Amino acid sequence: MPTYERISALVSLTLLGLVIYFLIQLPSRAIELTLFGSPLTLVVSQRWLMALLLGGLAATGTRAIVYAHPLLPGQASGYALTFWVLPGLLVILATLWLPSLIPALDWWAAGVATTGILLWFIVLAEYHTIDPSDPRYELARLWLNLVTYGVAFGFFVAIHQTRARSALSATEVLLVSGLLTASLLRTGPAQADRAWLFAGMTALVMGQSMWALNFWRISPLKAGLWLLLIFYLFTGLAQQQLLGRLTRRALVEFAAVAAIGLFVLSRYTS
Repeated sequence: MPTYERISALVSLTLLGLVIYFLIQLPSRAIELTLFGSPLTLVVSQRWLMALLLGGLAATGTRAIVYAHPLLPGQASGYALTFWVLPGLLVILATLWLPSLIPALDWWAAGVATTGILLWFIVLAEYHTIDPSDPRYELARLWLNLVTYGVAFGFFVAIHQTRARSALSATEVLLVSGLLTASLLRTGPAQADRAWLFAGMTALVMGQSMWALNFWRISPLKAGLWLLLIFYLFTGLAQQQLLGRLTRRALVEFAAVAAIGLFVLSRYTS
């Protein structure tokens, strides 16, 4: 089956799942835990269950598509895993956000369609980033970077909006940030181990940042912007290091971006 047909089949199944999600009712379950000496309740809801199922469908479908590329089979599993991350997290994010659009059916339909379009082009772009000599490599890489930062921002806002305890919200930010960083830093099988190492370091920073932001009374949008700035700076520095381009000039450029971002956000969130 041609690549375009495989992608279309994956997107169709995913969108069908998104539509079915709003037509069925699944029971919720509360799990009682004790964390750091205090009670903690985890609610396994229909929304999260369907988000994980549909995200898993998108991830495994992407795996099947990229493995059809002649250069990918036989590569390290840590490298191959980075291709699953963005499609899966995009669908999870869409499943979490789309219910808020249900009162306006036109907007909900537009959201479902936008999810399908984004997923289609994400999988296609990932396919074109397997081979660095691919003529569409640079454009595909730029597109994936932009979408990754957009998905990261969406998750940061959604997680902060829950107002959950730091033990939960910081852990969620840590996991999402680590996975997305590994996807951003994908440069080839030889760098896979270092990419995951930098992803883990970035994840720890992001988790600590979320923990600190929970003590600051700001809106989810403002918290998302702060987290996005931190995420951009650390992933950018890690990417430059992996590519061997972390020079004094690059450090000055990132420092300037950080200073401008801090100035703007400080005024905006004050």
